[in-house]
Amino acid sequence: MTEHADILELATLDQVVAELVALTAPGDADRVRALAEQAQRVPRVWPGQSLRTYRHELTRMREEHGLSLEAAAERMDWSTSKLRRVELGAVGISVSDMRMLATLYLADPATVERLAEQARWARRATRRSRA
Repeated sequence: MTEHADILELATLDQVVAELVALTAPGDADRVRALAEQAQRVPRVWPGQSLRTYRHELTRMREEHGLSLEAAAERMDWSTSKLRRVELGAVGISVSDMRMLATLYLADPATVERLAEQARWARRATRRSRA
């Protein structure tokens, strides 16, 4: 454990900002808040990075649950080629589709939300790179 292990317990942006404000000079509180809000909008991944991250996990989860590509695609009401492209990272996936797919693979709620967040950031990063 490091001496700053208590920082990891901060769960929300408001908690982080409150701690930062407490550590800064009185006149800097608004600047800290503005920087924290700006940091929330910065993509955490480069375009495609999240695709590479979750594509292996989706394939592993599907295979661990004994689902063929065809069976999983049918349950999602997708073509087999769409699911193959998602798993290969050739195309993105919407947040709602990611949640449904992870739920189909019986992922625990924390994993479903983590994968949904990765899909959300990948979509945002891709949109920003096109702008």
